[in-house]
Amino acid sequence: MRVRISRATGRCGHADDHGRGRRDGKSLREKLGVRSAHAYRALAAAPVIALSLACGNATAHESAPAAPSIITRVARAFRSRQTGLAPPYAGTDSRGIPRYTKRSFTPDERSILRSAYGVVELSHIYVSDSSDEGIVKYDTQVKRCATCYVNSYRLGFTSVRRPGESWDDLERHVRRMKRRDFAPSRLVMTSSLDALDPDIRSEVGDMLADARRAGYRLHVVNSYRSPEQEALLMTEGRGRTHTLTSMHSYGRALDISVGDGSLSHASTRASWISFRRWVIRYRGDDFRILGKADRSWDWQHVELPSARIGFRTIEDAISRGRVCRTFPATTPCDFPPHLPARR
Repeated sequence: MRVRISRATGRCGHADDHGRGRRDGKSLREKLGVRSAHAYRALAAAPVIALSLACGNATAHESAPAAPSIITRVARAFRSRQTGLAPPYAGTDSRGIPRYTKRSFTPDERSILRSAYGVVELSHIYVSDSSDEGIVKYDTQVKRCATCYVNSYRLGFTSVRRPGESWDDLERHVRRMKRRDFAPSRLVMTSSLDALDPDIRSEVGDMLADARRAGYRLHVVNSYRSPEQEALLMTEGRGRTHTLTSMHSYGRALDISVGDGSLSHASTRASWISFRRWVIRYRGDDFRILGKADRSWDWQHVELPSARIGFRTIEDAISRGRVCRTFPATTPCDFPPHLPARR
């Protein structure tokens, strides 16, 4: 018999107790105070285990004095984490400049971040934003203003970086490369939704269909791009990319053009801004854009972050780096993509 937990009460029940989860009008996600669908999915595994264990003797304790339910205790702990333990190096300041870490590091931590994740200047690490999907990033140069674009790399993301190579060295190497230096078979770029992470393919299809029904004229320019293709974009320059660690290489990003694709046309710009505001509200906040709705260096980019990819704190990166450097390594330093099998 499967155990079912009532969303409304946090009590145990049977799998056929349907329709009892919103007696107070609130979903479990709302009770937990989780803003992001991604954070909710990442959180879900822990309470399920705890609740299942607790439900084993639920009947024996049915007449015991009421105590805070496990759902309530999990909610309290998670809210505390959200409001009280956000890293001081998360997000940007009032000038739009990242709050780079001022954390001190031990020699061992410095060695781990250098060898496992290519970090040379530890004071250039920050978390991209203060939301649930904030990712630990490294800038090879310090960003001096909101519109000063610098190359930025997500730690633990798949890329062309070789083991032990620093981002600074890789950046210099890539800038010297030519198209002929890349194996043609490794330069993969497509606009097909079939190349996306299977976990999001259906939701992306729904989003595009709903957006078109809402009146937006959309064209998918790119979906999956291989790490080598990302490197080629940086090699060719012209501001086409400022990273070698892209959600495109995980099949979790799309480049979408709106209208005639020309931001110089007032009507197109207005429609594009409207779509960007629309898409970040679609199904909660599953989809994300770069920059603001009305300001970005990459207007086409739309992505779906995953709680399984990237680090949320420096401590997370150090912990995984310590494990991945052991021999024999059972955990890779970088997070592997979840992509459909290539035919």
